[in-house]
Amino acid sequence: MQIWKKAFSHKLRVLECLQNLVVIVFDYALKEIKKRRGRYALNIMVITLVVVLLITLNSLSLAYKDASGLPFKSIHSTIIIQKNGNVPENTTGVILSCSLAPIRVDYLSKVRTIDGVKNVSSGLLLWVFDHDNFKRVFGVNWNDSLGTGIRSQITVSSSPQTNTEALVDKAYANQYGLGINQYMNISGTKFLVSGIVETSGKNVVSSDVYVNLASAQTLAYNSQNLQEAERFEDTDINIIFVDVEQINVKEVAQRLNEIFNVGPLTNGNTPTGQVIGTYNIYTSTSFENEISSVFKLSDKLTLTLSLVVLVGAILIIVKSISHIILERRKEFGIMKAIGFRNKDIQKEVGAETFLQICIGYVIGVTLSFIAIVFLATTRISINVPWELNPYPHFLVSTPDLAGTTLTYFLPIKFQVTYALLSGLVVLAIGILTAMIIMRRINQLKAMEVLRYE
Repeated sequence: MQIWKKAFSHKLRVLECLQNLVVIVFDYALKEIKKRRGRYALNIMVITLVVVLLITLNSLSLAYKDASGLPFKSIHSTIIIQKNGNVPENTTGVILSCSLAPIRVDYLSKVRTIDGVKNVSSGLLLWVFDHDNFKRVFGVNWNDSLGTGIRSQITVSSSPQTNTEALVDKAYANQYGLGINQYMNISGTKFLVSGIVETSGKNVVSSDVYVNLASAQTLAYNSQNLQEAERFEDTDINIIFVDVEQINVKEVAQRLNEIFNVGPLTNGNTPTGQVIGTYNIYTSTSFENEISSVFKLSDKLTLTLSLVVLVGAILIIVKSISHIILERRKEFGIMKAIGFRNKDIQKEVGAETFLQICIGYVIGVTLSFIAIVFLATTRISINVPWELNPYPHFLVSTPDLAGTTLTYFLPIKFQVTYALLSGLVVLAIGILTAMIIMRRINQLKAMEVLRYE
């Protein structure tokens, strides 16, 4: 028992000595940094810059990938499918929105069989040019994910229970003085307002009026102008929403393209040059080129800038440390002359390097957090393509100039992963610098240094 007590007591004394040694080394290193703060300030600034750029650049790159998916966020889907159709000659009454062609409902079962597809919903978006006013009418299946999402935004009353009831967007209701249990006319058919819904007016699936899908299909089927432009069956739709995991989007989109874009196409083009009869399959990547901001960064540009920063940081720090060692030759020579070993001096200079890395890293992470909070207040604009636009832009002489612009806050967040990664990077820089320092110190000869001082 006494032997174990002595052994334990000996270990405690060893640990205490080591702790005291570490405190002494770092205390001395901190004093040396304060003494030469002008010299070491450059190293700390460089390390800070490396950390700030690594965190913010990579966070920006990730933010813009997330931003491209913002138009899909409110519809809880990752892929939208539409078909290009003919422009109707007569724009009165009920027509399909955006000159789209009808999609046969049979395609829904094919989409559901694709591996990676979690959910499928559909709808029928119409433009109705009545004598009193223009209105967008969206036929929705209230039991699918799209319908559930719209119902969740009802602010007054409830969703339609019959084919003669409708939800009205709050802005539209205020504009035309519509309220609950009032009737409104849609292409000669009366609908009872059963609820008020508050949606984003420029969303890709936004509408003025929401009705049961069957009601919208009846309106479309009975429209002569619509039937003259595109043959419409009473079960057709014109927009499909597909929900998949983000990692499967590319593969599922490719498979959808193989299913839909087959067979002969109708001659002619849409006002924006799309071939009539082709299907547009939109994913978040479809919007990447539509984001307008001076902060937009590609993965290649981020990687290039990061490498340039790292190489520059290593060169600056190594040169600065080497210059400091040259200035302290006499000091190191005296230390060697009175019995200090190379390892002792290396520990001291290594501690100084480590403290500089820690100080620069803490300042860099703090500044990065502040910068990201500031960037999160930046607004970005995303232009919605013609075919996804809920407004009748084909009446405009220059359709490309009439695109709806969606505005969002930049979805940038402080990423702990990038903070840890930048910590590993600056630690690697410190280790590389320490290795170079140790080599320089080993080359110093005490007698030669003192002879020429």
